[in-house]
Amino acid sequence: MYQTPFSLKQVLTQPRMTPLQPVTWSSLGPHQQAWIKRDDLNHPLIQGNKWHKLRHNILAAQQAGFAGLLTFGGAYSNHIAATAAAAAACNMKSVGIIRGDELAQHQAWSTTLIHAAQLGMAFKFVSRQQYRCRHDADWLAQLQSQYPDYYCIPEGGSNALAVSAMRDVIQQINQQCPDWTHLLCAVGTGATLAGLAKAAPEKQIWGIASLKQADYLMPQIAAWIGQQQTNWQLLSQAGKVAFHGGGYGKTTPDIIATQQLFEQAHQLQLDPIYTAKLIHAFDTLLQQACFPEYSKIILYHSGGLQGRAAGSN
Repeated sequence: MYQTPFSLKQVLTQPRMTPLQPVTWSSLGPHQQAWIKRDDLNHPLIQGNKWHKLRHNILAAQQAGFAGLLTFGGAYSNHIAATAAAAAACNMKSVGIIRGDELAQHQAWSTTLIHAAQLGMAFKFVSRQQYRCRHDADWLAQLQSQYPDYYCIPEGGSNALAVSAMRDVIQQINQQCPDWTHLLCAVGTGATLAGLAKAAPEKQIWGIASLKQADYLMPQIAAWIGQQQTNWQLLSQAGKVAFHGGGYGKTTPDIIATQQLFEQAHQLQLDPIYTAKLIHAFDTLLQQACFPEYSKIILYHSGGLQGRAAGSN
């Protein structure tokens, strides 16, 4: 029987098997099947793809002798929430470089930041302009000199280690449904899409953009996967239907309605920023006959349920 792990530290070396739940949906064709991979159940606080991404990075940090984790995010970031929880579970310190210096006043903090602080994360609030330097080598070197005992994890936990970590998800799905044909995942930074596609080169992996103008992510995704691999797509719309809902953290009545129907039908919860848009895209793609007749489709539930209470940004 599936058991939810309550300590990341207990399962650093071996991912837990999460359920592959059948999907019943009116838009499915008579010969099409679908399932949802319930990685929202792999940890109550460090859910879904965040658990996989952080697991490999924390192992690397521990092996290198770092005392803490330093990472980047906005006030409502699932990654910030997950990193704070993971560090606490592993008896490590944590620092979040938070976009928006106006948030330095405690009364303006989101639920995400409040909970992260309760878990021991310290914050360094930076201007939105300075935050754009989060990939700049000189600025990162300055931060490393300020926090020499901290292992630096990029925004979203997205790096080569995170990409390789998604291999564990594919291995589980292959055991649970060996003849699946398509997998759909929500996309923020692109590392999850890259990792899934790289680990399943003979399958179709479709990423659903959660933000406007997401095409800028494609060169980095291609670099993570390998330029010659062509089994993936980053989808922003189908026909005239945009999947991003107006932009990151935004939504539409159609997305909300589809989310509510899916949650009721399958007795689960979706987060408004990523997986609700994933399900709306799935329904749209089915209605527009984008899947072959005998497709076996996996929907990747990447967690992020703290976003239901924390709001969006």
